[in-house]
Amino acid sequence: MSNIIIYRHWQPGDDDAVLSFLPNTNEDWFRHKFDDLDDSLEPEGIRLAFLGERCVGHAMGESTSLFIEEKIQKFGTVSAVFVAPGMRRQGIATTLMLEMHTYFKKKGYRGSILETDSKVARQLYLNVGYEQVTKELWMQLLPERNTSPLRWRNTHLEDLSVLHQLDKVSVRQNFHVWWDPRDMSVDYSNMNDYRVLHRSQEIIGYTIWSQPSELFPNGSICDPVAPSEEPIEVIKSIQAVIRAPLTWQTCENSRYEEPLRSLGFSLEPRKCVAMLFPFGRGIDLTKHIYFWQ
Repeated sequence: MSNIIIYRHWQPGDDDAVLSFLPNTNEDWFRHKFDDLDDSLEPEGIRLAFLGERCVGHAMGESTSLFIEEKIQKFGTVSAVFVAPGMRRQGIATTLMLEMHTYFKKKGYRGSILETDSKVARQLYLNVGYEQVTKELWMQLLPERNTSPLRWRNTHLEDLSVLHQLDKVSVRQNFHVWWDPRDMSVDYSNMNDYRVLHRSQEIIGYTIWSQPSELFPNGSICDPVAPSEEPIEVIKSIQAVIRAPLTWQTCENSRYEEPLRSLGFSLEPRKCVAMLFPFGRGIDLTKHIYFWQ
């Protein structure tokens, strides 16, 4: 058997070989991976390494829309990289990533952006030229009695068009890494996971407001989308309605980081980071990064 590793993109008939070595993969999804109508995943976006008939490396890349440099642009995002045990430290993952970048450039993408919570993966991405652009933070928001003029309520179906418009305004204040103009982050299928912020009868914001879980005993929220309101006022409106500490998830340089710190809250880093590889000229995300969907 040849010891030469062959690199190529996915071809019909490869599924059995890939599934035989990929851990924790949903077989039904993988065999129907190109069925989605948005065409974000293509055969060339799945890069494979073969040693003879054996698949020993796999990377998957898709497209996403990002609002950056005052316009919507296409980026590639790497959602998975895996090399078979016993075949690591031979440059396979690096080669797969470089091939993925060649594919992204061929598609005319502005760059590649991804997220990871693995130190090993983060080092791989740094080695091939990615830079870390943000890091998740979290904290415990404490209840506080106040008379905020802002009110929170459950989301109704008729709210959705307004919430989508708020997204479009908000994206110019905070860089929504996964924001796609074709999709609403909240829709009829998941609106029970969100709450709406209003002043009198006007809807001025919303956020994902998760129910209590093993990880977050009292529930959790992500940075609210409320582009016309001062962040501190939004924070106080949440404190006014909670009865127990609520986990707040944000990131470095978000619109809410400094206001939360100014109120005396301590923000702790989590493992997950976002990383960027620009194609061509650099991209300055220092003041325009927003990590949450």
